Amino acid sequence: MSKNYISDFTYENFMKGEYFDLTNTMYHGGTTFSSGALPKWDLLNRTFMIKRCGTDSDGSFLTDYLNETLVYAFCHLLKINCAYYRFVLIKYFDMELNTVIECPAVITEIFPGELIYYRDIRRIYNLGSINDQIIDFTDRFKVGSHLNDLLLIDYIFNQQDRHSKNFGMVGGRLSPIYDSGSCLFYHIPDKLLNDQLIKDIPRHKTFGKRQDELLEFSLKYIEPEFSFEFDEELLKTSTDKALDIVTGYSGIRLDFIRRLMKARIVNAGQIYAKTRRLARVCR
Repeated sequence: MSKNYISDFTYENFMKGEYFDLTNTMYHGGTTFSSGALPKWDLLNRTFMIKRCGTDSDGSFLTDYLNETLVYAFCHLLKINCAYYRFVLIKYFDMELNTVIECPAVITEIFPGELIYYRDIRRIYNLGSINDQIIDFTDRFKVGSHLNDLLLIDYIFNQQDRHSKNFGMVGGRLSPIYDSGSCLFYHIPDKLLNDQLIKDIPRHKTFGKRQDELLEFSLKYIEPEFSFEFDEELLKTSTDKALDIVTGYSGIRLDFIRRLMKARIVNAGQIYAKTRRLARVCR
């Protein structure tokens, strides 16, 4: 059966399209490339972002999509601003192989305006480094509670790829949370998922700190609250609801994700309570 490829990126086509033809689009810029000279991310028409899906340990292309969808579902329940993704097939011209390639990708319509990556913000405004950098950034742009939201989501989902090109500003506001596919130990085969991984907290690329340390620092010194009322039971209930919405994970991975997220929520609650006690002492 022939596939109906769409070459025009509009919001209507984004909502209905499953196949996108990029062969006549300048889709080969950027600095981060997956195999075949296709950038992992690209901004199309200043509005859409598209990411080629990498393969899972079992050869499937679904991890990016499932993880992005789960993060969105969880954030949507909490009314946290987050990107909505679609799983699509794209075809593009591979300059290295001099041929047209078809592959899976995820695409989102989240940037109705110019996106400024954090790397550019640092350069434009001559921001400092690590903790001073966070203070400078939040003082200039007044995004403290929304930055806390991002740090909390990354912590709960064990995000391992929040570097300076998947974090930014749009029109003076912190961008929606996006590019969250590299989370939930996506790179570990189901048979190797275990309780020790649930305790493993990676370093956070953007500021070079562990996620728990960064969340605690932000709550202590930047903004003491999130954009929503923090409640452990609400977060745990949202976890269950989001996992009921997103289908496609194996039973083993689904159980692991549920335990991972709920353990991280408890830990985040401890960090939040600690910073609340400090705030009361300071007053």
